[in-house]
Amino acid sequence: MPESNVAGESETAVLEPAAAELTDVPEPPARTDAPDVSDVSVPSEPGERDQDGELMAEIAASVRELAHSSERYHARAQQRESVIDHLSAELERLRRGERRGLLRPLLVEICRLRNDLLRQAGELPADFDAERAALLLRSYAESAELALENSGVVAFAPDGGDAFDPRMHRRVGGEPAGDPALVGRIAWVRRDGYLDVDAGSPIAPAEVVVFAAAAGDGPQGDQAGTAGEASQDARDKREEQ
Repeated sequence: MPESNVAGESETAVLEPAAAELTDVPEPPARTDAPDVSDVSVPSEPGERDQDGELMAEIAASVRELAHSSERYHARAQQRESVIDHLSAELERLRRGERRGLLRPLLVEICRLRNDLLRQAGELPADFDAERAALLLRSYAESAELALENSGVVAFAPDGGDAFDPRMHRRVGGEPAGDPALVGRIAWVRRDGYLDVDAGSPIAPAEVVVFAAAAGDGPQGDQAGTAGEASQDARDKREEQ
């Protein structure tokens, strides 16, 4: 065999093991902690940073102004509430004073009447009889009537034989009429009425007994007898309202 071939074979034999050793070397593991280039944010330009700062400043200024406006609104609301409370208290005070002013004359008369009653009770003689007691009570009734007149209220009493007026009178009973012409008219007065002079309307109607037809006088008497009762019922309903 020629020398050149021997030399080539030996050289090839030496290189093959070396190549095999190189192929058996393990590759280094891939690095997992390497930063992802896609996640890295590119720093903003100086102009963009200035715009963001100005926007945040404007938002902060708007929030502060809104907070100040809210504080001013609440302050004004509290001031309005205090003014309303003050005016309500003043109105109530004026109303109480007006009521006292309107009732003052009547209250003064009632005070005088009470003092007179106490004085007369302490000065009654031992031989005080019914006649003198009646005169004394009438004098007190006159004092009360005078107090009412000073307040614009007068006492009134219809006469016997007057026509029954459901607006001014209150029927409290019936009495058989000997004359059919008297049916529906006033027989007698049980209690005086009281009239408001300024308003022209009674504050308390007079209580009266009305003539009614006798039982055997027919349906006209029954109708006249029930007329007063119907008027009285209507009057009672108006007073309840």
